[in-house]
Amino acid sequence: MNRSKLAFPPKRTIKSTLLMFAVGSLAVFAAVTFLLILWFQNVLEQKIRTSAEQALGTAISGIEMYMENTVKLSESIAASDNLLKQLGRYPDFRSPDAVWPLLEVMGDLKSFSVVNQYIDSVGIYNETSNKMLTTKDGIYSASSASEPEARPDWLKIVTGYKGTPLIGADLAASAPAFAGSRSGLVSVARLLRTSDGGGANVLLVNTEKSIFEMLVGDSPLWKGTGILIYDNGGNVIWSKGDPDFQRAAAGWIVPEQPQDGRGGEVRRFPASEYAPVTLGDREYRFVQKQSELTGWKVAMCIPEEEIMGEIRRMKLLLYAVLAVLVLLSFALFTLLYMQISTPIRQLMAGIRRVESGAAFVPVPISMMDEFGYLQKRFNDMVVNEQQMRQAMFEQELRGKDVELKLLQSQMNPHFLYNTLDSIYWAAERSDNNEISDMVLDLSRFFRLSLSRGKEFVTVRETIDHLKTYIRIQQFRHKGKFEVEWDIDDTLHEVKIIKLMLQPVVENAIVHGLEALADACRLRVRTVRDGPWILFEVTDSGIGIPAPRLKELLEAVRDERPEGGKTYGLRNLYQRLRLIYGEEDMRFEMTSEPFGGTTVAIRIAESRLEGVRHEDEGDDRRG
Repeated sequence: MNRSKLAFPPKRTIKSTLLMFAVGSLAVFAAVTFLLILWFQNVLEQKIRTSAEQALGTAISGIEMYMENTVKLSESIAASDNLLKQLGRYPDFRSPDAVWPLLEVMGDLKSFSVVNQYIDSVGIYNETSNKMLTTKDGIYSASSASEPEARPDWLKIVTGYKGTPLIGADLAASAPAFAGSRSGLVSVARLLRTSDGGGANVLLVNTEKSIFEMLVGDSPLWKGTGILIYDNGGNVIWSKGDPDFQRAAAGWIVPEQPQDGRGGEVRRFPASEYAPVTLGDREYRFVQKQSELTGWKVAMCIPEEEIMGEIRRMKLLLYAVLAVLVLLSFALFTLLYMQISTPIRQLMAGIRRVESGAAFVPVPISMMDEFGYLQKRFNDMVVNEQQMRQAMFEQELRGKDVELKLLQSQMNPHFLYNTLDSIYWAAERSDNNEISDMVLDLSRFFRLSLSRGKEFVTVRETIDHLKTYIRIQQFRHKGKFEVEWDIDDTLHEVKIIKLMLQPVVENAIVHGLEALADACRLRVRTVRDGPWILFEVTDSGIGIPAPRLKELLEAVRDERPEGGKTYGLRNLYQRLRLIYGEEDMRFEMTSEPFGGTTVAIRIAESRLEGVRHEDEGDDRRG
């Protein structure tokens, strides 16, 4: 495993993932909470507005019904023949002859006023005499009303309507010409038609503004709610509410510098679509409806704190709940993170310890949950893997030791040497040189084979060992084969494993040369081949067919300890693989039927000891 490619700690840890999940969940909850608050506020405001509009609709219906009855009463008065006859006969209220007739007129007007108990008074303004006659105040003069510029606007409107009534508040009291008139009255004014063609007579049917108290009602929907009735000019006709609201309503008209740069008063009108309005030092929600009959607007001013109080309390409650949830979430997050991260950190520490090659310490298991199961399985896996490695290593060592000693310990060396020496001296005394030479070669062969227990020998010792072995085989097979040696002198002191070439030569003689009737040739080579040292044995024997050669190679590379004709080569291949490794060793066999066989062993030069290059001489003076 390439640990340089691993990134520890990773870019996204479990802690960051859990924290993102917790924060994301809280953000979603907070967003949903705020949306619910907005939705609840919108629903509440809509409900309040609807309730206010319903209450205003009821109030306007009552006001319109009352004013409509008052208008009808003014129509009845204006249609009185006796009244019109008297006004036509005496067009000037200043005439001495008009005193008794005017008293009669006043009696008629009183008879009309008693029809409606809420009527305050009925009056007639005579433009010719500039006098006002009322059932409550009698007759009084409006001396300055004769001047055109002093005539109030409402009087100009009424005289121009020609029979259409005008409904207004404080009509007489609002004009300087009628300074003696009482205020607090709502009037229906209309022109009385007379036949004399003189000055105009205007009928006024007056009602006290207290009538609105009954018409609007005395139970506000919300505490601190104020009600205003004002005309199109912004003049407050009537108001109802607590003292703060009454004071604020009195300042409905405020001074302001107009755009033309001249001083004056500008009437400020509140918005008509449930918008916030400031009256005095308080905020109100303004709901209004307009009367089609009078043109007045009835407005309900609801204190902002009454509307938003419940929402604020709900917000505070939700904020408190949200804060508690945040604290609980982070507490649970910390607990959950500790429950998850602790076993993972222990597991990661164990993995790093195994990767570093340090002695394995089992990961502690605190709880047998999913993480505990993973920790236990990791401990078991590492222990099993180490036991398996140890068993494989010991098995390889045992196999290697057995295979090496199997060739070395078949007989007692001292007994063998003493016996061979006895045979050698017996042959010498009998002058049998052939037997003595063979015994001497055999003795040398066994001495080199055992090599005093050494595992590695030089190439020189290996070649000497092969020569004794080949001379013994040539004694058996007289004139059967010749031997050709091609040994690089610079490789004599290179150390290789013992008995590396003898099994190959033995296999070539037994299976390649003996089966051929003709004389054969055996060639042994030890040369450099690039980064490799080549050890090659070639015979001109019978050869091996391709299918059989493939089976033979598979049998040689098979690690199963089977017997058979390939035992020697398979044992050699396993020894080479164990000592030099598969990457630094090549074992090759090539053959053709009746064309001979070649066995080539290549070992990486870097794996061999005692290598001396050709340009290195014995004389190192230069």
